Amino acid sequence: MLQAVIIDDEVSNIENLTILINKYCTEVTVAGTATNVEQGLLVIREMNPSLLFLDIQMPGKGGFDLLKSIANPDFEVIFVTAYDQYAIQAIKFSAIDYLLKPVNVNELVNAVDRAIMSAEKKMKNKRLENLIRSISNKNQLRIAIPGNRETLFINPQTILFCKSDNNYTIFHLQNKKKHTSSKPIFEYEQLLKEHGFIRCHQSYLVNSIFVKSWIRVDGDRLLIDGGHEIPVSRNRKEKVKQAIGIQ
Repeated sequence: MLQAVIIDDEVSNIENLTILINKYCTEVTVAGTATNVEQGLLVIREMNPSLLFLDIQMPGKGGFDLLKSIANPDFEVIFVTAYDQYAIQAIKFSAIDYLLKPVNVNELVNAVDRAIMSAEKKMKNKRLENLIRSISNKNQLRIAIPGNRETLFINPQTILFCKSDNNYTIFHLQNKKKHTSSKPIFEYEQLLKEHGFIRCHQSYLVNSIFVKSWIRVDGDRLLIDGGHEIPVSRNRKEKVKQAIGIQ
């Protein structure tokens, strides 16, 4: 049984989430709650939870402030929040679960199941450390790449391109290394488009800063640093041209 703590500035949100957890997440028990960061830190120290449900936006100090106050966190976190574009972007980059208010039961159950699997590994939460680093310094933003054995953290600007392999994604890096993610490429298209990445083909996502030229012989292709030639599909051709600034 996982001990959980809920931190949210609205008591009604705590009560509603507790009801849902008790009804649908039988492997989790709510051991403590708090309505602000100061109370939350005390409850965490007292209860030593395996799982934290944490609101991001609270009066005064928020959820990220709380996390910055904890050295070497060894618990799982599920954020429960209203929409916040930058915060959710950072959370997604770190491969951490979040729930939008009002909480959807299926999304809650799935997030809790993933938290239970991670908690069973009894490891320091490096995904959480990566999130805290990213929030503290946007220049240190790194994307989490979950694989079968481990999760790697990579600076997006070291990625040359991504290639789809069924429901997996293969990352090709500047240092000529490759890493395979257990997530499909469409998830990274949404995640990386604000960082200069272009979906030029159903199977490829390229980092525009590494595009050297457009090859028009024997089909349209982008020449990428390292000599990689990446196909451009006909239905994406105009959008790719617009993205890299050619006529």
